[in-house]
Amino acid sequence: MAKQIQSFGMTQMTIGACSNFHTTVVKYITATTAEALHITDKAPAYTEATLLLASIVNRRRAFVTTPQMRETDVTRDNAAGAISSVINALLKSPVDERRHAAELLYQQMSPYRGIGRHEYNKETAEIRGMLAMLAETDNAAAVTTLGLSPEVEALREANAAFEEAFDARNDEVSLQQEQRSISSAEATAEANRLYQEIVQTVNAYAIVQPTDEINAFIDKLNGLTGSLASVSGGTASGGEGPDVPEQEPSE
Repeated sequence: MAKQIQSFGMTQMTIGACSNFHTTVVKYITATTAEALHITDKAPAYTEATLLLASIVNRRRAFVTTPQMRETDVTRDNAAGAISSVINALLKSPVDERRHAAELLYQQMSPYRGIGRHEYNKETAEIRGMLAMLAETDNAAAVTTLGLSPEVEALREANAAFEEAFDARNDEVSLQQEQRSISSAEATAEANRLYQEIVQTVNAYAIVQPTDEINAFIDKLNGLTGSLASVSGGTASGGEGPDVPEQEPSE
């Protein structure tokens, strides 16, 4: 009797179990090689369908970059707040040079007061403008006089880090939207369909042109399907096929 890959109730599996099943089958195919199983024309599409199914098993709901955005936003808020506070405090400095430097920056800082309460995009643009203003020749000298160079640099670095995290967030949003557009039912059905095509081909060769590689592959797959059938409460069937005259199956 020729060995045959058993069938089982695939439609009873959850999407997670289905994904794990197909991922395992791909691993078995890779170990045996598609050439040895006569499925070189089917394996690539099946692998691609399996990867797609795996990508939607746990669709992303949260964004990885959110904590980084929050952290860098707090840093830039603190830096901007420290700069404003020092300038305001030194408006009454008894040291003329420092008082004049504070007076120079005070009026120019007025458009940027309270920016820490603004939404992310607006604040990012405002800080960019604030940094450009503070980098102007006379203003940069005043920043140095007030000892605010470290805070200004910290603000620059934090704003750059926030922009980088924000760009990464946009990529995450795009990926999430792409995942949401994929139908779980369709992805599962396609992986199952391609798997059944592979089973038909392997089973045909197991009857008319069996090899040690094919038989070993069938044994491993039957162990997998048997385990899944027992877990799901289904029954695996078709372990062996009938003896038939040898003929070359079509690819």
